[in-house]
Amino acid sequence: MAFLDKLNKMAKVIEDKTADAIEMSNYTAAITAGENGFTMDIRRIGEFYYEFFINGGTVEPNILPVLQSAKAHQDAIAQAKADIEKLNAEIAAEKEAAKAERAAAREAAKAEKEAAKAAEEAAKLAEEEKLEEEVPVEEIPLEEIPAEEISIEEIVE
Repeated sequence: MAFLDKLNKMAKVIEDKTADAIEMSNYTAAITAGENGFTMDIRRIGEFYYEFFINGGTVEPNILPVLQSAKAHQDAIAQAKADIEKLNAEIAAEKEAAKAERAAAREAAKAEKEAAKAAEEAAKLAEEEKLEEEVPVEEIPLEEIPAEEISIEEIVE
């Protein structure tokens, strides 16, 4: 029986500790929810006063520096966004210019290659015509050529 008594005491201790932990967790959750709600409400109050100030409303002198600082931050953010847009536009224009330059270079290289090919073909054609004009063809009747005395070198010359 002593064993069962010890087991029951241990179960009771575990039950108490578990209940305490659950209760503590509930309080912690309530605190967290309350803090989040408070933060959201304070934020809404701040947004209200900021909008009131921006629209020309008169605010308490002790909050005025904070509102002016918030306005300065908003202005800096707007300026930075405008600068980013301007930079992005410049980058896009540079990319387009580089793209157009590369396309023009490709076209120029293609035209140069075609011109070189045409010039090469014209030179080759002119050389062939020149060779045809330069080589006089003299026909010698075969009867006049002695068969033993002629060599291939002489024919080629």
